[in-house]
Parts: sequence; structure tokens; C-alpha cells
Amino acid sequence: AGFKPSYGAIPYGPGFAEPFFGLSVIAPIASDAADIALAFEAMAGADPHDPESAVVVQQAKDIGSQRIAFSPRLGLDVAIDDVVANGLAAAVDRLSAAGLRIARRDPVWPADATEDAIMPLQHAGLAALHGERFRNDPTVFDPDIAKQIERGLTWSGAEVAAALLASTAIANAFAAFFTEADLLLAPTVPCVAWPLMQLGPDMIGEKPASPRAHAVFTPFVNHARLPAISIPCGTDRRGLPFGLQIIAARGQDRSLLAAAQEIEAILRSA
Repeated sequence: AGFKPSYGAIPYGPGFAEPFFGLSVIAPIASDAADIALAFEAMAGADPHDPESAVVVQQAKDIGSQRIAFSPRLGLDVAIDDVVANGLAAAVDRLSAAGLRIARRDPVWPADATEDAIMPLQHAGLAALHGERFRNDPTVFDPDIAKQIERGLTWSGAEVAAALLASTAIANAFAAFFTEADLLLAPTVPCVAWPLMQLGPDMIGEKPASPRAHAVFTPFVNHARLPAISIPCGTDRRGLPFGLQIIAARGQDRSLLAAAQEIEAILRSA
């Protein structure tokens, strides 16, 4: 299982130089949600070395009192492999059969809030960090990173500002969603693992896959600075796993982790 805490819930400190600003977190990975909850309690809290860190004071809510939504594609018009879509639907059916109240509901995104709209932030950030080195010798960079740096050097200030506005619009859309739900169940990725020597899968949902098609369900969560956890919920016929992503409102890390343990137990017992 992998956990991305609310932004600032775990101190990050100076960290590493990264292209995205105000999004990076320390994200524990462990064998199960219970171990992640232990790690979170050990690491969470404000630290004077990190001005963005904060104390997460909310206590865990009982999962039976939480309003749970399921969005098969996170409200996005994107491709997903049948084995993942069907496996997630079956997992949600098992959770419902165990007594959880789950409603089908998608977030509503502004028309201009797309992953393409926020990508200038990554490109411009890479250019700011590595542009001088790129100009001196572009051959030292991975070709894919080189393309992003080159693109980042061409974005205007207004275009980068527009990407920041799109990021804010995504966060606002998620905030509105979580006034009507406490937890959101969605895919983690739209496919299972692809060959090691490939940057991404060739096909997803029987359609040619773009370079970012395998990572369509996590960027919006990152930009909203929300906590989310991925837990295994099935495999394809080769035994390759896929995950269920559980998302909560910012600051509701403990309720999310408590719910993840309950959901994990139900899925493991099925």
C-alpha cells in the first residue's frame, strides 16, 4: 500500500529541488494500511524547519458514519483497461455487500482544468532548475526530460500563471466535492504494469496510450494537496496487481487511514 498525506501533514523540510512547487510530500509505502498508519503517527506534525508543515489535529471518524462515493474514472474522459474497471467495480460491490454505504458520484471539473493545462508548471520548473545545464549539454538528460525542459524554456509568464489558475480550479472542485462526501473511491492507475524497458504502456483500454495515460488518476489529487492511499484490490490473469485509490479531504488523514484498514480487511476476506 502507498500513502500520500495531506500537504504539510508530514514535514518535508528543505527537501530536494523539484519542478513542482507546493505539492511535494513524504509518502510512506508499507505492506498494509495499518503499518502506514503507524508510520504516519511517527512522522506527522509541525517542524520549524518546514514552514509549510502543520499539525493535523482531526481524529479518525468511524467508517460507518462516512459518506463514501465511487467514481470509476474520477469524472474524466480517459481510457481504462477492462480488467481494472471490472475489478474495481467488483471490489466496490464487495464493500457494499459488507455494509458500507457507497454512492456513485463523480467530481465535477471546470472545463479548463485538465492535465495538459497544469503541465506547464512541471515544464517551467524543470527549465528553472536545469535550463542552464540543458543549454550547455542537452545530451546528459533523458530524452523525455530533455523535451520537457526545452518546452519549459518557451512557456511565457502568462501561460505559467494560467497553469497555476488551473491548479487552483482543480483544488476548488475537489473542495466542493468533499462538502458532499467524506471518502472517494477511484482507480489508482488505468492499467497494470508494463514491460520494464518501456516508459509506459502501448495500449490502455484498447486505445493507443499517450505518454501520460498511465498516470491520469493521481495528478488532480496532488494538485488539490489531498491525502490518498492506494491498496491492492485485484490482479489480471498474469497476476499483475491493480489498486483502489481512496481519497479524502485535506487534513482528514486519520479518517482516511482508518477507513483504508477497514476496506483492506473486507477485500482480503472476500
